[in-house]
Amino acid sequence: MNRRRFLYSLAAVPVVVVAGVELASRRFTPEPDLLLAKLLSFKGQQLRSSGSWSPTMVFQHLAQSVMGSVTGYPEHKAAWFRHTVGPLALKVFKTAGAMQHPLDEAIPGMPELDANLSVETALEQLISAIQLFRQSTRLQPHFAYGNLNHNDFMAAHQLHIEQHLTQIEVG
Repeated sequence: MNRRRFLYSLAAVPVVVVAGVELASRRFTPEPDLLLAKLLSFKGQQLRSSGSWSPTMVFQHLAQSVMGSVTGYPEHKAAWFRHTVGPLALKVFKTAGAMQHPLDEAIPGMPELDANLSVETALEQLISAIQLFRQSTRLQPHFAYGNLNHNDFMAAHQLHIEQHLTQIEVG
């Protein structure tokens, strides 16, 4: 193989990978009804967290995230990030069917979580935020992923919520 062909082949690899992630990410279908049913099943249950945040803090954080898509996020990552790395990360998460991020990292600029708020109140805030999001026709840019359509935003919320729920236990 000559050097020119090798360089062209080498340059094509990232293009093929990105195209593959793009196509594969389109297969992820969010299921907000199932997500809401899971959250509703927590009502009246004794919950505990295996992580550093209590269940009330987890639910508040998730409600903040969902509400940010409706009312706006107070701080955003750099524009170059929201137009490159952020959207690519979401596509990778959708392709994998799971999100991976630090589970005790606050959303930039959001109010501090209230450790004394009841779990029931925080859970109700999250459920209400999801219901409001589902009815919203005008969404704000995500602080890391940038401008998203409704389906991609729902996918981001579902993957985010599901990852945090891995630390919530009943009993």
